[in-house]
Amino acid sequence: MRGYKYNILLSLVFLLLVLGSIFVLFNTGSDLAITIILIFIPVMIGISFLIRYLVTVRKRSIREQVMERDIRGIANRYKEHMRILQDLEDKYRISTEEFRADLQKVKEGLSELGCEVTGRLRIDRARLRKVVFSDVEWLNKLFDEITERQGLILYSRARARCEEYLKSLEELKLAGYEAINVQIEQMVGKLEDTSVMDAGVLELAMYLNEVSSLIEEALSVCVRTATDLEVVARERAGADTARVRTDIKLVERNIEHGNYENAMEILKGVIKRLSKALTAEFERYRANAIALVSIVLTESGREDEEAIALGARIEGCKKPSQMLELLKHGAALKSLSVVRLEDIYKRIFELESELRAANPGTDLYPVEYWQDYKMNEIDELKALLRDDERMDEFVRRYRQLASDAYSRLKYDSERLEYIKLRNG
Repeated sequence: MRGYKYNILLSLVFLLLVLGSIFVLFNTGSDLAITIILIFIPVMIGISFLIRYLVTVRKRSIREQVMERDIRGIANRYKEHMRILQDLEDKYRISTEEFRADLQKVKEGLSELGCEVTGRLRIDRARLRKVVFSDVEWLNKLFDEITERQGLILYSRARARCEEYLKSLEELKLAGYEAINVQIEQMVGKLEDTSVMDAGVLELAMYLNEVSSLIEEALSVCVRTATDLEVVARERAGADTARVRTDIKLVERNIEHGNYENAMEILKGVIKRLSKALTAEFERYRANAIALVSIVLTESGREDEEAIALGARIEGCKKPSQMLELLKHGAALKSLSVVRLEDIYKRIFELESELRAANPGTDLYPVEYWQDYKMNEIDELKALLRDDERMDEFVRRYRQLASDAYSRLKYDSERLEYIKLRNG
């Protein structure tokens, strides 16, 4: 409409100029005026046609640029969707064949509009000039309909895949990799998030990448657990763990290549073999740790909440796959037991210091006083703390020292009370 008005206005201006020139010619009649008018009229005609040509060409150029921009936008969007869909199928084994088949219609539509989508985009300028905006709008609408319909199907398949991953992680936890509980809880939270249902393919791919990160994190935790258990089985139980070390390397390689299912299956076999190798050592260490809890509680003669809590954690370790946790609680228990015994020794020295001050006769206190070297016994126990393999020796030695110390503490307390009453 704007171009139409412009043409009318130009024609009117040109007509007025011609009429004005004729008017000047008839009023002056000079040769100069006639010459000027004869030159002026064709020049104006030429300028008029030049302006109209330039306006038409510019208008066509802008239209083609806008059309090319929109078509390229659709083509790039198509290429991005195809790349993402292929990546989802390769990495997560989620079927996208139907989605990609439907997107071929978009590719055919682009070809009809003069855009060939191969490795690079190629635009046919001659065919582009024949394209109208309604064709581009139709192709955009077709693209949106396909992505909306197939997007829901793709989301349901992706969710089913994530549920399979979650189930596999839960199986790993039951097998003995209990340290991945945090990742399992995060995975459950991801599955509860349905905001990605109505999102595009790119958002779904980002969602799956986050899930993939959680899986890799969980598998890395499992690898660390298996590696630590392998060391314990080899050094404490004397087991041949060459096959386990090989399998752990295979797991790491599978994780790097995104073969999570293979990695999970191998990890299940690894924890099974390690549990079998650690069964005897686990039972022995657990029995000693429980016995040590009993000694600490019995000899202390009071309710020791910290020792009770450690005892509960130790009794909670019921499977050989929990050997690492058992060792951690056992080490804490041994440290606590030494502290408690050291407290008893210090109380004995304090009591005997008071007894010396009272200076009782041999009839009242017929035993020898403890000497400072008795604290060396505590140092001996502290040396055993650094050696988990000698847990049974630690328990035996502790039982002996704790029994003697508690008996002496009781005896000194009674003697001191009696002497104070007698001297009172």
